[in-house]
Amino acid sequence: MELFLLGIDGLPRWMWQQLADSGVMPNSADLLRTGTLVPMKSALPEVSSAAWASIVTGENSGGHNVFGFTDLLDGSYTLGFTSSRTFRATPFWMRQNAGPSLILNVPQTYPAQPLNGMLVSGFVALDLKRAVYPGEHLGWLQGQKYAVDADMSLVAKGKSRFVQELRSVMQTRCEALHHFWDIQPWQNVMYVFTGTDRLNHYLWEDWEDIGSPHHQEFLDFYHEVDREIGRILQRLDDSTLLAAVSDHGFARQRRSVNLNCLLAEAGYLRLKPSERPAYGDMLPETKAFAMDPGRIYLHRAGRYPNGQVTDEEAEELMQQLTTWLRTVAVDGNGVVAEVIRGADAYSGPFSHRAPDLIAMPADDVALSGRMNLTDLIEPTLINGRHTYEESSFFVRGCSHGEIPEDMRVENVLDVILPAQQQELRRAA
Repeated sequence: MELFLLGIDGLPRWMWQQLADSGVMPNSADLLRTGTLVPMKSALPEVSSAAWASIVTGENSGGHNVFGFTDLLDGSYTLGFTSSRTFRATPFWMRQNAGPSLILNVPQTYPAQPLNGMLVSGFVALDLKRAVYPGEHLGWLQGQKYAVDADMSLVAKGKSRFVQELRSVMQTRCEALHHFWDIQPWQNVMYVFTGTDRLNHYLWEDWEDIGSPHHQEFLDFYHEVDREIGRILQRLDDSTLLAAVSDHGFARQRRSVNLNCLLAEAGYLRLKPSERPAYGDMLPETKAFAMDPGRIYLHRAGRYPNGQVTDEEAEELMQQLTTWLRTVAVDGNGVVAEVIRGADAYSGPFSHRAPDLIAMPADDVALSGRMNLTDLIEPTLINGRHTYEESSFFVRGCSHGEIPEDMRVENVLDVILPAQQQELRRAA
């Protein structure tokens, strides 16, 4: 095997080091001493679908065409889920001479696309039958009760029950990894733990509160993740390039703020009356609207059926929105820490599909773009949020490309597959 790329969804660099140093993750402690662990910046905005797409293609969203979990179809108000078909850049395992690859539980790979090897999609995967390639392996997975994702609704039945679900899903996935690992020699293997992200979303407050009755459950889950990391390490020899990544960092969330509520209150967003508001309910006088998690789009003429914002108006409107977003407050507290222009954030052939502005959340705040304007502060059991800073990037040894000082998710392949990336750029 030439490459093993391990994903640990939502694990901040500082937290991985802390859990390793404290003894919660002893296998990780041994691993981290053998290479380099650095903080990495996520995608803009810090959403998993875009970040994993960048990790496996080496492109930012302007190059691979994934800006979030949902997007509006071009020239319409029709909302669709992004998927493997949204990709407009080639993941490393589908490139020429990539060799046989085993790809398990990588987000944004559903439905499974043909490759030289085997793939089981990660979230969002709606049907296991369409998540597996080749289909001959479906029966074994069904027999193991393989789940494409944990049942997040179980958190309402109690955090202990939810953690039990995460453990069960992880155990089944890990058994699948080792089962399919044994089928044939692989040139590349990529495997992603996603229970860490789910745990962080719903038990972050318990991680921070050492007096919480669920604090130890949080630590125990990471200890189990580390045990599975140990199993993987035992099977890898020193000739295999081993890298590990997370797609974003994590921090405390105390409120989820609906940006569309704020845009409507400020007069930028106007909707016609509807029992179930949707993007198609925007009136022509709408100037701007939001999509998850902090994407702001001008209601441009030519881009949207009823859009009336002209190119001549766009610059002044973006300046107004930027000033307003930086100062808008809820209960006296700011909700946006920074506003980034899409033109500055993205490069590539799909940059024209990008949001005009990206609102980066203030501390303790998560941003949403729901069209249901009932709740400015949305009710949620989630208490941990993604962060743009402090994703994890680790690579073992020194037989790899140079790690940039300002490491980003789109730089992962530059470090672990530098020759392949250079060849692609020459061909382009």
